Amino acid sequence: MKTFIALLLPATLYASDSAELDYKTAFLWQWVTNCAQVMAPEFERQGMPRHYAMSWAVTGCSCVIDGFRKDYPFESIIQLTSEERRAAGEFYADQCRKGEITL
Repeated sequence: MKTFIALLLPATLYASDSAELDYKTAFLWQWVTNCAQVMAPEFERQGMPRHYAMSWAVTGCSCVIDGFRKDYPFESIIQLTSEERRAAGEFYADQCRKGEITL
């Protein structure tokens, strides 16, 4: 049990804002997984091998999700409309492409 707690401590301390801690791990995992399953085929269509495509998709999705987590408390994000989520996602994706949000 001590080892498990020791492994979690650095991850817990990493969160720079208390709002980031409001997101449950299962919710984040599902969000990244769903996003990557949509994005990876797009990279594959561009000729990227499957394992690289999934890695790039997970990295890009994680960057966008970190943008959401920085600006939206969990309770606010689950109440956004589809259009608001899409617009915010495009905004964060653009920031990630420019390197303004990094992992």
